[in-house]
Amino acid sequence: MPGLALPLIVGIHYGYPGTAALMVGGAQCVGFGSYQQPLFTRSGAMLAASFGIALSALVGALCRDNTVALLLTTILWAVLYAFSNSISTATAWVGQQCCIFLVISAAAPNTPGTTHDLLYSALLRGAGVLAGGLLQFSILWIFRLWLPEAHTKFSRIDFDPTRFQRAFLKEQLSPGSGTFQFALRMAVTAAVAVWIYKAQTWTSAYWIAMTALLLPKPEFVQTMARGLLRAAGTLIGAALCTLIVVEFHPSGMWLAFYVLVFQAATYLLNTVNYGAFAVTLTGYICFVLAVARQPPREVLLHRVMATLIGTGVALSVHIAFRYGRRLLHIKPPKIHSLEGDTQV
Repeated sequence: MPGLALPLIVGIHYGYPGTAALMVGGAQCVGFGSYQQPLFTRSGAMLAASFGIALSALVGALCRDNTVALLLTTILWAVLYAFSNSISTATAWVGQQCCIFLVISAAAPNTPGTTHDLLYSALLRGAGVLAGGLLQFSILWIFRLWLPEAHTKFSRIDFDPTRFQRAFLKEQLSPGSGTFQFALRMAVTAAVAVWIYKAQTWTSAYWIAMTALLLPKPEFVQTMARGLLRAAGTLIGAALCTLIVVEFHPSGMWLAFYVLVFQAATYLLNTVNYGAFAVTLTGYICFVLAVARQPPREVLLHRVMATLIGTGVALSVHIAFRYGRRLLHIKPPKIHSLEGDTQV
């Protein structure tokens, strides 16, 4: 939490809420990286995410005025995320965060002016996200020097460096592999979601694409469960935040307080229940957007609509692939997980 509190309080105090929101976004994401399994090193996932989301934010900002470029870039990011699932849970998480920041950054308000202004704005956006991510990484790295590593019997390291080798990655390109089929499903999901999002004119329509990219997993049951829980959690979280906004009208440091409270709960619930996690995450996003001076009521309403549409896109594409495979008599591939081999 210190990695979020520092830029948030300083930014609001000195009148830079937009910069504060950017840095908090990077810090919040990298904070989740502390839950991830080692990626080469214990803090590898956090460091990879810091640079990955910064690059994605920069690219997304450059694509915001070009629908075709955004569509093609999102498809590429989604495919890379799908292939990262075959390496480890840590690489899959990094890939997913990059997809999210690409879409969010592409939805930033237009910057009037020349191409130079667009590039400058994109560089500032990427730099702000990177600064927040590296701040969080540095604080957690210092904490880890002094605190012993927590041990648990419920998981074990699933990272194998050989999965970065060319031979392994080439195997995943086989049309019969679960990774390839998941990548194809993610490409279709990204294309449909971005097309629907860009056809809308209301605020927060980008949540359609972001939600659709968040939900899919290689396993059918996981995708269905995540979709239903996220939709329910978002609705409950939006109702709760609307009540707080209407009754208390928070501003200034009170907004910072609510951001930190909801994000603390989000970190605590991260590995407990996805529905409860979605409730607190909705609250965090609501108040971060309020810090950046976006109308919270309108944002909440649109976010609920976008979440429901994005959930529908993700589940529809998944079901279509599942039953389409049956109609074509294609045998479901097997994927390897820590619990053993399962059918996709």
